[in-house]
Amino acid sequence: MAALLGVNIDHVATLRQARGTTYPDPVQAALVCEQAGAEGITLHLREDRRHIQDDDVRRMRPLLKT
Repeated sequence: MAALLGVNIDHVATLRQARGTTYPDPVQAALVCEQAGAEGITLHLREDRRHIQDDDVRRMRPLLKT
């Protein structure tokens, strides 16, 4: 059976990178989505690290359950 709701959080990281700040935090966004019922979280770690960063993945991996 397919997931009822999957959320791609790449654009949260895009906003952060465009602003040059530490917010919005894609890890926090993923946790909020999961708490709200998302059954899957998608992110893409690009070779050029334009959006999602290595640290995002390191912090997210142990926290998410989906």
